[in-house]
Amino acid sequence: MDYIVGTDIGGTCTDCVVIDGAGRTTLGKAFSTPPDFFQGILNALEMAAESLGTTARALLAETRLFLHSSTVAENTLVNGDFARAGLITTLGFESTLFATRGGFGRWSGLTEEEKRNPIETDKPPPLIPIGRIRPVHERVDRQGAVLTPLNPAEVEQAIESLADAGVEAIGICLLWSFVNPDNERAVSAVVRRLRPDLFVTVSHEIAPMIGEYERTSTVALNACLGPVVTRYLSALESWLRELGFHGTLLVMQAHGGLLPVEEATTRPIGMVESGPVSGLLGSKRLGDLRGERNIIFADLGGTTFKVGTVREGLIEYQREPMVLRYHYALPKLDVVSLGLAGGSIVAVDPRTGGPRLGPRSAGSYPGPVCYGHGGTEPTLTDVDAILGYLNTRYFLGGTSLNLTEAREVFSRSIAEPLGMEPEAATAAIYRLANSMIYDLVHKTTVQRGLDPRSFVLFSTGGTAGMHLPAVGQALGVAAVVVPHSASVQGAFGLATSDIVHEELTTRPTRWPVNATAVNDLFDALLGKVTAQLAREGFGQDQIQLTRAIDMRYRRQVHIITVPIDHGEPRDGLPPLTAASLDEAIDRFETLYRQKYGAESTFREAGMELVTFRIRGTGIVPKPSFPAAPLGDPDAQGAIVEWRRAYVADADRTDTMPGYDFSRLRPGHVIPGPAIIWTPITTVVLQTRQQARVDGYQNLVIHTRPAGPAV
Repeated sequence: MDYIVGTDIGGTCTDCVVIDGAGRTTLGKAFSTPPDFFQGILNALEMAAESLGTTARALLAETRLFLHSSTVAENTLVNGDFARAGLITTLGFESTLFATRGGFGRWSGLTEEEKRNPIETDKPPPLIPIGRIRPVHERVDRQGAVLTPLNPAEVEQAIESLADAGVEAIGICLLWSFVNPDNERAVSAVVRRLRPDLFVTVSHEIAPMIGEYERTSTVALNACLGPVVTRYLSALESWLRELGFHGTLLVMQAHGGLLPVEEATTRPIGMVESGPVSGLLGSKRLGDLRGERNIIFADLGGTTFKVGTVREGLIEYQREPMVLRYHYALPKLDVVSLGLAGGSIVAVDPRTGGPRLGPRSAGSYPGPVCYGHGGTEPTLTDVDAILGYLNTRYFLGGTSLNLTEAREVFSRSIAEPLGMEPEAATAAIYRLANSMIYDLVHKTTVQRGLDPRSFVLFSTGGTAGMHLPAVGQALGVAAVVVPHSASVQGAFGLATSDIVHEELTTRPTRWPVNATAVNDLFDALLGKVTAQLAREGFGQDQIQLTRAIDMRYRRQVHIITVPIDHGEPRDGLPPLTAASLDEAIDRFETLYRQKYGAESTFREAGMELVTFRIRGTGIVPKPSFPAAPLGDPDAQGAIVEWRRAYVADADRTDTMPGYDFSRLRPGHVIPGPAIIWTPITTVVLQTRQQARVDGYQNLVIHTRPAGPAV
């Protein structure tokens, strides 16, 4: 058998998807096991392997591609376990990391509540302190002319000084190096000659973009993460080989593509939030199969809630991506997060006396109280369990749940301080969580000019099925889709992704521009992308290419990325003409109006083409996913019990049927209110909702119109 395996390590659970040559999908899910994350991977693999009647070792021996995303980069930053790094920069720019962008650095990344007291805000501490920053005399101007050449002796002295300070990594960020990288290349060569053991990050290779602070911050982040992530990925590859894996290991990047492990170790910052991006890509892939081009991707797992959108089949890049409060200038697909999920701790705010949900998370260990892993604080998962949704027989393959302890802790910690009956308090927290979920989805759609009624909401993540159907009903979306791979959607996205390389160059150019000059810029990028894909074994017929240009109005900072090549990526890139560039300008203004309002455009201000991008995709052979025919709608044979549980749209506890998902077949219809249990997630239907199983084993939920007011 020729398997593709995708594994996604989250803050609470590790997800696994196995796809065989016929397109059959097998799922596995287990608790994440920090700091030994490999045990969590093995547990998830064993769950999938057991369903296939084999073992994890035997499965890996027949695996062609092992695809991986992980929170190791985010965990490294959150825990402060990053490597000791130094920075070499142009004389006079030693304070770039400290200056950030002035006052913007004081409040960027803070919550609205934290911003209310600006006097109490401050910039985040630089990842590389001033004591490990070394300036060198050199200067390149904005046209790329070398005004001050490097002094080799000074460069050597700076490197030896940082090595004596005990650094494991060195970042190099010189002024205007993205226009002329010669000086940066020279410094990098000296580092590799004198200290080949050090991890090196060079700005023109990882972030060739305008914006001195963002570029320097990207270099600092990558340098601090480099040694840690390199050790992790090397250990992962060795561990897999020991288990009998002989295939190719690929690592997901936040720009939406996979990279060979060797290249992924050079740009670990690309792994930040790669898991949520995998889920977004998986939703797009599933949307393509179902013919859905407008998708709201919503992932509610154990640690965070993530939202992204697919509009007319396209995913936008995120502007000014940030991890913790540190900006970076790497391409990243647009996924926004909120510190809310199943593991979010429920508390009573001592200042207001009201309930508070998150952002603190119990994770998998000690986890929610009902897990029995030692958790002592109630979480949203405990609330869902108390409300009657979770079923021990189906939870992660039969994991027991301590509901008695969860009720006692919630009553003592939350209900009594609030002066409420436990049943009313749990329902109130459930509604609070849904309102927070609704708010983020509303901001990601309505406040960006998108109408949720023309979108399908994809409910993914282990906790999502208990909340997103109710939220989708309130939003008025066209439908809520709970994928067959719902709580392992990130792993499914991995298993259906391709190898992607992005190259870009920044050359701010006023409109109108010469088409030949633009083609020359793209040709240089094209050569890099195609050469890299060729080295990885992709032939001309396996490579797809697309171009885009970042544009803005003159004297503005608001940039829009404008796709140049329409529709699906295609082989080859025809030269751009004056007419095709005129079309790109028109498209820029259309996108600008969609984002900022109908009267926001003003061509008379003039326009600039800032950054030129090429995305090269190496198509990884994947199995097809045939849809099964729809059968009898009667699903009563899948009912395994009746139980009392909370119904949000009726605001009461009611008796409802519980369905075993494994007994459902394409065409089955489940009227609400109802609960559907799978080994990896639970789905709760509201009173006015009805779910149908489609040909891909997804649950497609529609809401019946409300009756007339009485």
